[in-house]
Amino acid sequence: MPQKKNASAKSAATADPGDPGIVLFQGPAPVARPGTVQLHSFGSVMDKVFGRTVQDVKADFDKVSAQLDAILAGAFAKVTSGMKMDEVEISLGFTGEGKLAFIAQAGVEASVKVTFRRA
Repeated sequence: MPQKKNASAKSAATADPGDPGIVLFQGPAPVARPGTVQLHSFGSVMDKVFGRTVQDVKADFDKVSAQLDAILAGAFAKVTSGMKMDEVEISLGFTGEGKLAFIAQAGVEASVKVTFRRA
């Protein structure tokens, strides 16, 4: 059975850094999924750079945006009596696979910060 390459997580060798349709990430290369091929080398810097399509990264932002909308929809209404919430700061980061996610671990640096202020 022929092996397929994972189209949404391309290695730096196959992702053109100048391609505006590819977002490059630096970190450990994603682990190959069943049915995909992962090429190995002796470990150059480029092995730690991989790309995802702009559409895939945008889909991550759209998903997180919808989740934030659901979470924050009533957040400003439910505050201790006599107090008001003026601002909410959410820290997001990219996983080792280049996917946008909420940060749930202390010591992990945010690569995306979203701040909401009362309108």
